[in-house]
Amino acid sequence: MSVGTPLALLLIPLVALALWALAAARRRRGSAGLPFPDVGVLERAAVPPRARRRIPTALLVLAVLALALGVARPELQRDVPRERATIMLAVDVSGSMSADDVAPYRLRAAQDAALRFADRVPRTYQVGLVAFSGGAAVVVPPTTDRMRLRRGVESLLAGGATAIGDAIVTSLTAIQESQGGVAQGDAARILLLSDGANTQGVSVAEAVDRAQAAEVPVFTVALGTQDGRLADGRPVPPDVETLAAIAEQTGGQAYESRDSESVGEVYERLGSFIGTERRPEEVTAWAVGAGLLLLAAAGAAWWRWGVRLS
Repeated sequence: MSVGTPLALLLIPLVALALWALAAARRRRGSAGLPFPDVGVLERAAVPPRARRRIPTALLVLAVLALALGVARPELQRDVPRERATIMLAVDVSGSMSADDVAPYRLRAAQDAALRFADRVPRTYQVGLVAFSGGAAVVVPPTTDRMRLRRGVESLLAGGATAIGDAIVTSLTAIQESQGGVAQGDAARILLLSDGANTQGVSVAEAVDRAQAAEVPVFTVALGTQDGRLADGRPVPPDVETLAAIAEQTGGQAYESRDSESVGEVYERLGSFIGTERRPEEVTAWAVGAGLLLLAAAGAAWWRWGVRLS
């Protein structure tokens, strides 16, 4: 917990000193005795048991402390929805994405998951789309227009080689252009879905270096099974190790998806992670409310157990 007005905490020792002085004054007055020996008055003024006698004072002290804390404007760190962010979906459209080991086939499963992801993230987020095979191209620049993004996702077709490095660099450039020329790493993510190894274009090592320099995490999804094959029988297993290394080195997370359902679950987890950030939230109302309740309880306790002469 932190406080917005630290100097207000000085009220606590001041209040404690005032209460101590008040208690000392009462003790001095009590030692002077009564000026007349009226037994009835003495009986009515009989002090209740020691433990109950202290309850009103204890409640009053707690009330004052809570109110003093409220004046200091206490703050708690909480996970709240991020207001703005830029996310690039980098989807592999190489020829291996036509393999049907993930029903109905890899690319279609990736498209369906991307559409669900776009619907899940806050509408204030900018989401863009990069398609990569032998090279990489921005299909949809970062935008809040979800219909435009949906059309871009539906337009993807499988064919060609795999250029993972180009996909990362192209995504970084799109993020930087949408954020005034400099990527804001705490509000930018790249979600890269691929099923193959980098075969051409910018090397993965160079692309990772650029992502690290920009402080933009890359989350990767390895799509497909080790038994995946194309129609001609050629094996197309996903390169899990390379994708995991990209995520680890850039501060993201790596996932594996072997069926269409798990692809959707991965995107949902990513949406939840990107959708929040830790922010201080003022809880003054709670402290003041607690103080007022304690003050009322102190009054009720004093009425019930306090010393009364009438």
